Amino acid sequence: MQDKIVAFAGHRYEWHCIGVEEKLLQTIEELINKGYTIFYDGNYDAFDKKCADAVIQLKRKYPHIKLIRILTYYHHDKEKYELPSCYDGSILPDIETLHYKQKITKRNEWIIDNCDILVCHIEETYKSGAYHTVRYAQKHNKPIIYI
Repeated sequence: MQDKIVAFAGHRYEWHCIGVEEKLLQTIEELINKGYTIFYDGNYDAFDKKCADAVIQLKRKYPHIKLIRILTYYHHDKEKYELPSCYDGSILPDIETLHYKQKITKRNEWIIDNCDILVCHIEETYKSGAYHTVRYAQKHNKPIIYI
C-alpha cells in the first residue's frame, strides 16, 4: 500500500497562529485515521513547529506514523548536520544549485508536488511564502484543509 503524505503551510510568526493547536491535533488525528502516515515538516518557525509538535504528540498513540523534515539546505559541514531524534528522516529536494532566495519557494513547491494533502493556516491578506505555497497547491488541484 502506498503511503499517504500530509504537508503543512502556515505563517512563520507566532501571532498568526495563536490557538490552532487543538484543531491541528484533531485534524491530524482524523487524517491518520483515514490512512495518512507520513507528515512533512518544513521547519520554518511558528506554524511548522506547532505542526511538528502535534505529530510528535500523536506518535505516542500512533507509533507507525512518520515525521520527515524537508530541508532547504544542509549545514555547510554536512557531517555536523544532526536531525533531532523525534524525526524519522529528512529529504533535501534537488535545490542546492539555486540562488538562496529561490530555495524556500522551490522547496515549498517540491513539498506540494510530493504530498497528497495540505493542511494550512494562513491569512489571505498577508502575502507570505505560506500564502504563495497555498496558491501553488490550489493551482495544482491539491486537496487543502484550512485551519
